[in-house]
Amino acid sequence: MSIEETKGEEKGGFGADVTWLLGCAAVTALAAFLRFYWLALKPFHHDEGVNGWFLTNLYREGIYKYDPENYHGPTLYYISLAFTKLFGGLDTVTVRWSVAVWGVLIVVLAFFLRRYIGRVGALAAAAFLALSPGMVFISRYFIHEIFFVFLSLAIVISITYFIDRRKAGPLAIGWMALLLLVSFFPTTLNIASSISSGDPDRFFYIAVAVFAVEVVLVGFVIRMLMVWRDGRPIYLLIASASAALLFATKETAFITLGTMLIAVFFVWIWRRLLAEKLAKGGEDELDDPELNWKNFREALGSGIDLWLVIVASALAFIYIFVLFFSSFFTYPEGVSKAFEAYSIWTKTGSRDHTDNGLFAYLYWAMKVESPIVLLSALGTAIAFFKARHRFAMFAGLWTLGMFLAYTIIPYKTPWLALSFLLPACIAAGYAVNELARSLGSLGRVAAVVMAGASFALLAYQTYDANFVRYDDEKMPYVYAHTRREFLDMVADIERFAEVSGKGKDTAVEVVSPDYWPLVWYLRDYPKAIFHGKFFDTKTAEMIIAKKGEQDAEAIRRYSANYVYHASYPLRPGVELMLLVRKDLAGTNGQELYRLSAR
Repeated sequence: MSIEETKGEEKGGFGADVTWLLGCAAVTALAAFLRFYWLALKPFHHDEGVNGWFLTNLYREGIYKYDPENYHGPTLYYISLAFTKLFGGLDTVTVRWSVAVWGVLIVVLAFFLRRYIGRVGALAAAAFLALSPGMVFISRYFIHEIFFVFLSLAIVISITYFIDRRKAGPLAIGWMALLLLVSFFPTTLNIASSISSGDPDRFFYIAVAVFAVEVVLVGFVIRMLMVWRDGRPIYLLIASASAALLFATKETAFITLGTMLIAVFFVWIWRRLLAEKLAKGGEDELDDPELNWKNFREALGSGIDLWLVIVASALAFIYIFVLFFSSFFTYPEGVSKAFEAYSIWTKTGSRDHTDNGLFAYLYWAMKVESPIVLLSALGTAIAFFKARHRFAMFAGLWTLGMFLAYTIIPYKTPWLALSFLLPACIAAGYAVNELARSLGSLGRVAAVVMAGASFALLAYQTYDANFVRYDDEKMPYVYAHTRREFLDMVADIERFAEVSGKGKDTAVEVVSPDYWPLVWYLRDYPKAIFHGKFFDTKTAEMIIAKKGEQDAEAIRRYSANYVYHASYPLRPGVELMLLVRKDLAGTNGQELYRLSAR
């Protein structure tokens, strides 16, 4: 196939390459399996429990108010609200679905980089994203990070397509429709809730009917956009909307966007320095001369088109930003609090939460993501040596910039590594592509061997981290995670609740100061009260106290009416004990005074 034919095929989309489509399907299926299989295996993390509490209030009371003190943005809760309302209610698997789906879509987006890092490169990058232990691990968490990373890639691809004279295709239409539907979906739920009068079946049918009307309206809007300059401005609107969602997801959005801009600047500098070499070079099927400022300015248009694009993009950003931070116009104070967050997080970012030191991310990455780290370094080196593939150079600098930014900032948590792991997978895919096509048959063999060994190692590490040692503190992505034995306590609470005859109306008094994510697991127990300190009671069916720290006081207060049932590790350094009222415990309990001897 000639260079011109290759470029034409790339611009036109996936083409009719059956092998390519089968490869995409296989990688996507693998990604989906790793992210959706057995999602209830891991108990909720502390942070998942807090997020679950916000979601529970939104689901049941229709109330969410953005709080910048210790929590991230609102997008997670509203996206999860849609899943819980439509699929399974407030359930561990359902809420994790609302995160896992974005983990799969990150992999799908990588296929659209085929023109910029090559056919093999895009498929390899997608495979690295699908198999990355960190990408899989955090995709199975009910936290903000995966949607944040997805938005980062959506912004990059949207801007790239906008500059590259792309007509709006399935990617643009689908993402634009999703943005519009996400923006208006809570309206659907509000209308259905107000009309259904609490009848769940009626709610479902009304919601489906209203949503169908919204789908038709969204279709008309997209159709009008498609006839405006072949739909090309859609890409800039998507980038603007995605940037607004990025800020509404996590306060670290400015780090991501700032790093991207710096990477673009240094790509321009490097190309300027090597202008003479590039002028003498031959044509390259992956050369991307369109990705420059001149073509970006041309894409903006002139006259009324220019102003329409700028105004529409600005309005899209402002509308979505205000929409989410104001809790869909029910909490105006949330917009101003969005700006307060940065002074608060400046103080938070001055502490290292993991105590792993300056090179924590390098240590974690080399321990479980080493194939991606090494190949991304190789891909970056190739990109800068050739200096012809702007996107590959950008991906390498994006990786390096995010790594340095998060290394310098004292605040460290494992999931932040995903922000540089994403472009690292892209650069690694590019390295595989260049080895396969630039060094003849020897290069193809080397690429197959390196890629195969890398995929095998990542597959093992992903299995080990996600299905075997998911609560082992020695694993890099396991950070203060809830121990698996915690679920035994939840099962015992449910068993004693049934024995009491009260079921969900069983009274559970939690006096331990450490109890998250127990709030999530007792969300259906209206008489579960989380005091966080000692509380006198003789009637509650169960009491949960902190083992060791509260032993003596628990004996003094509760030994007359309660017996000790068992202790359960919550997380490293924290153990909870379950006290059961004597009439319920039967022969299973031990007198509390025995605690002093344990």
